[in-house]
Amino acid sequence: MAGKIRQHPFPESPIVDSVEAFGAFVRSLRTQQQLRIDDAAALCGVSVQLLSDLENGNRSVGLDKALGIAQQLGLSLLVIPKSEQPRVIATIKRQSS
Repeated sequence: MAGKIRQHPFPESPIVDSVEAFGAFVRSLRTQQQLRIDDAAALCGVSVQLLSDLENGNRSVGLDKALGIAQQLGLSLLVIPKSEQPRVIATIKRQSS
């Protein structure tokens, strides 16, 4: 019998500037949905090893795979110019308060 999935919190910053940061969001979303890694990998059409490596920041994947994983797990990506980051993040924080 599988153990309970330990939920990982979402990273504090919404900025994804590394494989590690993207992997942290993927793991957070997967665990908050109570999905085992093998079930999530099957849902996303990738191997368990690839998903595990991505979640741990040990592997880079192509943009097509990253977007597919994000979409299947319900993660949205927002692309903005770096110069707009402070304003956009402040707006997001105001709206979530």
